Amino acid sequence: MNARRFLMGLPLLMLASASFAAPAAVGAEDCRPTIENPWLRAAPPGATSLAAYLVLRNDCAGPVEVVAVESLDFGMPMIHRTVEEGGVSRMRPAGRLLLAPGESLSFEPGGLHLMLMRPNRPLPEGDRARVRLVLADGRKLFAQFPVRRSAP
Repeated sequence: MNARRFLMGLPLLMLASASFAAPAAVGAEDCRPTIENPWLRAAPPGATSLAAYLVLRNDCAGPVEVVAVESLDFGMPMIHRTVEEGGVSRMRPAGRLLLAPGESLSFEPGGLHLMLMRPNRPLPEGDRARVRLVLADGRKLFAQFPVRRSAP
């Protein structure tokens, strides 16, 4: 008898819990930018830093701001920009990156890129690194970056 009551009450319990868990409406704040064509440049064994590239596309109605990068595979991930100073190319922290609605931002060799330092494990060609971009509102964009010798 108890099993029968339990089974009869289960659909009611599911309906009640769904009403609390369901979002009121899907709005602009639920929209997320997308990471396209991520890849990580292969480096010799023992390398202490690797560079990663991607295209970040904002198809949302509002602007988004990238404030940081995180990775389980690296001890010190950063966002850098290559700049020329006195005829010498140097890497500098990129700071916060604002992306307007409908815009895309290319992370590419010789420009904006992810500088992933202190790898926590070997990353041979064909492997994948786990990386997250952190937005100003606290949301995180996850992607797996395949390790490649050259751009896809």
